[in-house]
Amino acid sequence: MKPALSSIRQCAGVAAAALGLTLAACSAPEPDDAIVAGDPSTLPAYNVPLVEHGADPWIHRTEDGHYYFISTAPEFDRIELMESDTLNGFTDAEPKVIWARPDEGPMGGHVWAPELHHIDGVWYVHVALGDADAPFRIRMHVLSNDNADPMTDNWVEEGQIETPWDDFALDATTFVHNGTQYLVWAQRDPDGRYNSALYMAEMPTPTTISDDVMLLTEPEFDWEHVGYHVNEGAAVIKRHGRIFITYSASATDHNYAMGLVWASDDADLMDPASWKKSPEPVFYSNESLERFGPGHNGFTLAEDGQTDLLVYHARSYRELQGSPLTDPNRNARVRVLEWDEHGFPVFHQDRDDNYHRDSNYIPLPGPQTQPDTDSKMNTKPFVSKAPFGELPDGREVTQFTLNNGNGMEVKLINYGGIITHLYAPDRDGNIADVVLGYDDLQSYVDDNPYFGALIGRFGNRIAGGRFELDGEVYQLATNDGDNHLHGGEEGFDKKLWDAKLVSDERGVGVELFLLSEDGDQGYPGNLEVTATYILTPDNEVLTEFRAETDKATPVNLTQHSYFNLAGEGDVLGHLLQINADHYLPVENLIPTGELAPVAGTPFDFTSAKPIGQDIRAEHPQLERVGGGFDHNYVLARDDQDGMFLAARALEPNSGRVLEVLTDEPGIQFYSGNFLDGGQQGKGQSYELYNGFCLEPQHFPDAPNQEHFQSTILRPGEVYEMRMSFRFSVE
Repeated sequence: MKPALSSIRQCAGVAAAALGLTLAACSAPEPDDAIVAGDPSTLPAYNVPLVEHGADPWIHRTEDGHYYFISTAPEFDRIELMESDTLNGFTDAEPKVIWARPDEGPMGGHVWAPELHHIDGVWYVHVALGDADAPFRIRMHVLSNDNADPMTDNWVEEGQIETPWDDFALDATTFVHNGTQYLVWAQRDPDGRYNSALYMAEMPTPTTISDDVMLLTEPEFDWEHVGYHVNEGAAVIKRHGRIFITYSASATDHNYAMGLVWASDDADLMDPASWKKSPEPVFYSNESLERFGPGHNGFTLAEDGQTDLLVYHARSYRELQGSPLTDPNRNARVRVLEWDEHGFPVFHQDRDDNYHRDSNYIPLPGPQTQPDTDSKMNTKPFVSKAPFGELPDGREVTQFTLNNGNGMEVKLINYGGIITHLYAPDRDGNIADVVLGYDDLQSYVDDNPYFGALIGRFGNRIAGGRFELDGEVYQLATNDGDNHLHGGEEGFDKKLWDAKLVSDERGVGVELFLLSEDGDQGYPGNLEVTATYILTPDNEVLTEFRAETDKATPVNLTQHSYFNLAGEGDVLGHLLQINADHYLPVENLIPTGELAPVAGTPFDFTSAKPIGQDIRAEHPQLERVGGGFDHNYVLARDDQDGMFLAARALEPNSGRVLEVLTDEPGIQFYSGNFLDGGQQGKGQSYELYNGFCLEPQHFPDAPNQEHFQSTILRPGEVYEMRMSFRFSVE
């Protein structure tokens, strides 16, 4: 059965550790206290390789310190098991074949990635098997053995693990948390977008899963789909208040690399919002160390019973002998896994496997206290995504979370490209949400004064909703009296954008795409728009637009977040500076065409002053826009090209500073004049002046005012616009 995607609970990935013993999905009992890291310098130098032909290695350590090793046999035709009292003992141990594939039938194809688990006194091997007539028709199967010694011949075929949709499935791993057994596995997604993604479900028995399946992580970043679009080979370790799941991505040659997702150990593990994902690989090829394609890992404990070890496979050379599957030299290795002061695993990409034996080795201090796993300051950069509700027509909306590990976190949805939350630290490190918005989708659908939204095709107003272009008059939707505002009744703020997570040298982000078809809200031409949000390590939110059209059309895009740097109350005490000597007076909120000087008027923000200082001054322009500011400022660029500091706001009590940079000629300053308490969100009632907007853009009504800079985009041209919200403290 192939379910609709809506039946799969979707989430993103993870990166850290949690309390308990369950290592790499081993099914040993969970102790009351976290394991204390041992002294790695007392451990032996581990053989490299530990096992020469040991792809997809898995090591199970019993409570009395005995080890079992299982891996993919080079011929893909059997399951072998080895035992030893020491890890180095596996190098010369004799494997025992505990199961061989039959000559025919659904278990007679390739034999991949077996794992050994001990659950409720019974040994289980979870393994991926192909069909004799179709070796790559891979599905997950289970063997069991109720003998105390898994090296005996009492293995029974329990059959296939049935998933809600029947397709390529492999790399099953299982773990217990708070008394519930879970399965994590790789499978081709129902729509065939990926070779494999990782899914998770509860297990009523060691051979079955529940119908409630969650998408844990899918291959979205560039490093996850080199050669193949793959997330596979999950392994679980619980330490320091978190549950970490590593996984492998891309083709199984030198491009193979390990990623990380994590959740707090007190979270609902079947809630996609609980899981976070590292945007970068945590372990990958290192040519200088002759380590190529590390991945499909597990975890175990060293002989001291305390030190965590990473178990993985890699090749010692880059150029393969045949294809990745026919080259047999993926060898098994082990290395010490350390933890940083926040309780996150440290993989030491540039260290060799026996660095712990070096005389200069200085281990990281283990976490001395239980980390606060909910703190936005106590984390690594991550991304995550979770369902955010359904539109009236049934289309699903996703919320994305971007965290830079430095106290800033941005949440946004692909409906309207709306920034729903933006958390920033104050001078004392206290975190607050500094944008106005809602906690539910329906509020954005029903009554949204453009909170946090992407605006287009044309930001701001067009008089009468009419303009003439190349001899033809176009009538647009009018949604602000007789005028056209922010793209019309169904502007870009009300569109469901295609979205994907991205990561580059600047930070983590979301790329959104929209096709605005010819005639949309009355505009000519098919307009393809890409909007990208990037959160940088320096607490900067970059917004970049790119657009192309097949017919001449006005384009003026912007971002419409309402800010309150205190997190609550009015913004009248915020100190604002705008780098503009002139502004655009309005009549009926449409520019008159005059570029008026700000000097000597309430509109003068050339030096920082409180927003509320002149907001009630007797000036006709203030009265015309609802008793406050809602005007476009002409930025004083002085022939400066590129990104320019347009405005700066400071909230004195918290010390939070917002700087707005842009390559646009103007910026709209709006002081929240039309907020009236009717908007209820995040436990607040948004009253008059509870938020302000700084919207970089071209001038309003530009299509009708020839002396304003043109906003017309023509076929063959590319519209590009950049802006930034940069946060700091003082």
